[in-house]
Amino acid sequence: MNPRKPKKAMVFWYSQTGNTERAGRLIAETLKKNNLTVEAGEYRDIDPASVAACDLIIAGSPVYYYDVPANFKQWLRDLPDISHIPCAAYVTFGGEGGNQHNTACTLLELLAEKGGAPAGMETFGNMSTFAITWSSGNVNRILKYRHLPDEASYDRMRAFASGVLQRVREGKPFEIERGVDFRNLIKSAPSIWSTKLFISRHTIDAEKCIDCGACVKKCPVDAIDLSEHSVDTDRCIACLGCVNNCPVQAVDMAFMGKKIYGWGEFVRRNQIEILLPEELKSKKN
Repeated sequence: MNPRKPKKAMVFWYSQTGNTERAGRLIAETLKKNNLTVEAGEYRDIDPASVAACDLIIAGSPVYYYDVPANFKQWLRDLPDISHIPCAAYVTFGGEGGNQHNTACTLLELLAEKGGAPAGMETFGNMSTFAITWSSGNVNRILKYRHLPDEASYDRMRAFASGVLQRVREGKPFEIERGVDFRNLIKSAPSIWSTKLFISRHTIDAEKCIDCGACVKKCPVDAIDLSEHSVDTDRCIACLGCVNNCPVQAVDMAFMGKKIYGWGEFVRRNQIEILLPEELKSKKN
């Protein structure tokens, strides 16, 4: 990587319940404060052709069944050539996590495969948003991390953005080094399959549905037909985005016979409030 003075950056992410988006927006804000022009947004709203026109690319993803989600992987593989453009990656993970370091490596490698020059990577923890966990009665396992993201989390996000920018300006390459994690052996398809094996019901309750389209928008594999209030369970990849984002709990899913309720309902029941960086600052003052 040759030293350079980037002027335009692109920060994009895949986010289902807001954790990865929250990190991406703070990273973008930090770059703006360093006098860069920044385009930021959900990957599905980004024109792939515009990515190659940037001086710095940062991609974010949740750790999804111990890996980068297949839909996001494919989108990255379909990007145009980004040869020599500095790239960085970050992932978000819930609770204690699992294989998050290697997932970040995978995300950065995908950018490198398109020609990008690795410039850094990081991982950020938060509460798990895996609805099956709390719906199965393991609420305390989730609430143990209800303090995240906190002020220290946001400081790390800012430091990551500033560090990547400094590395690019100095021309210091970043080496991708994978770690040893047994969950790397069961990531993605095997874990998804084992979860789907115990989902006994997955459909849309027509009486509750308000036709807002939130489930359709969040489904990464177009498995939901709202006109028929149905879900193509063969196509479904058990991301739980439909359950987590339905505002009226109209997505009817059962796991091992237990009704699954989504992120919005979980937050309401447990009076959880996730403060943004500026809100944390105001509260502290």
